[in-house]
Amino acid sequence: MLERAARAAIDRAGCFGPFKTFTQAAQTLEEGEARASARRADALAALGGKRYPEAMAAAADADAFLLNAYCASVTPQPGEHRALWCHNAFGVQGMDWDAAIKLLADNGFTAILPNMLWGGSAYYESTVLPVAAEVREKGDQIAQCLAACKKYGLQCHVWKVNWNMGWSAPKDFVEKMKAAGRTQVHFDGKPEGTWLCPSHPDNQKLEVDAMVEVATKYDVDGIHFDYIRYPGPDECFCQGCRERFETAIGAKVMNWPADTRRDDQVRQKWLDFRRANITKVVAAVSELARKAKPKVRISAAVFRNWPVDRDGVGQDWKLWCEQGWLDFVCPMDYTPENAQFENWVKGQLGWVGKVPCYPGIGLSCWTQTNDICKLIDQIQITRRLKTGGFTIFNYDVSSARDIVPLCGKGITKKP
Repeated sequence: MLERAARAAIDRAGCFGPFKTFTQAAQTLEEGEARASARRADALAALGGKRYPEAMAAAADADAFLLNAYCASVTPQPGEHRALWCHNAFGVQGMDWDAAIKLLADNGFTAILPNMLWGGSAYYESTVLPVAAEVREKGDQIAQCLAACKKYGLQCHVWKVNWNMGWSAPKDFVEKMKAAGRTQVHFDGKPEGTWLCPSHPDNQKLEVDAMVEVATKYDVDGIHFDYIRYPGPDECFCQGCRERFETAIGAKVMNWPADTRRDDQVRQKWLDFRRANITKVVAAVSELARKAKPKVRISAAVFRNWPVDRDGVGQDWKLWCEQGWLDFVCPMDYTPENAQFENWVKGQLGWVGKVPCYPGIGLSCWTQTNDICKLIDQIQITRRLKTGGFTIFNYDVSSARDIVPLCGKGITKKP
């Protein structure tokens, strides 16, 4: 068993990205060739001596020398937007915000999108949303992240999860929303207790007020929409939606909710109604935030297929770009297939018009997570298509340890 593993480790060394064999990689990557070849020889000698753990360690070193050389060989492109989403409001586990942001800056990244608020919780001293309990112990996370960004010259675009109250929302707040008829209901009548209904005026106001609060209270570079949509086509069919829809179209829906699917005229009006509920929030945030802070930039993480998703989840992001409500958009193009990624981005560039499109690269979502070679491939695709930048998901322990430093050797290297 150990012998097979050692042989496999030796066979895999140097087989990454464009290289199929160790010899091909070593011949191409002169910078790492000598050390890699020496360690591969050590691995073969250890294998011959049946020192299998030693052989695997030497093979791993050989592979690492070549991988580092490959990453260092990739040319950076100055002036592009290089961002990472950070899903954890407290940043990278084991690092404070100062260290986490310094690491990004040292390796040539230009922006971070930290997830600091949800539909039912805030990780800062909010007067609009319930403040997460951890803030009492760990402090205002926007303030800490922003201070580090100012110190090291990174842009900070605060990311909000819209409508979804999230796992950390206080139970009493969630129950209050349910009791007030402000949560979503499925097509089949089952409640969706963690999502706020987008047609409810008080929910719309809550979303707008929360995002505008961030823009006005903190000197952030931008505010970032996420989940700015319905969960899917089966939501929301609460009684409030029925009443508000009937008011909007000036007619009763006799067979609710069935007619929103089987009656073509009602269906089209229903889809327009859903889109309008989401768009109203985007437009209001854009207007009010910019009025208060003219330089603040508005952006959104969006589903990749606009023609389908404007109906499926009510996310009409092509319109948002056309109306100038967004300063940049980040379609979540989370595929490990480079050809598919390229085709998706090509289509999206036709929808955004003059608004910058910084495609979302799903590093943490791939089956082979943290594949630096695949990441380099997809960044290169964004460059060929002249997007002007990219956005990577997600800034966490493994990407901080394994990916960001390798990017900094070449593809995002500072001048």
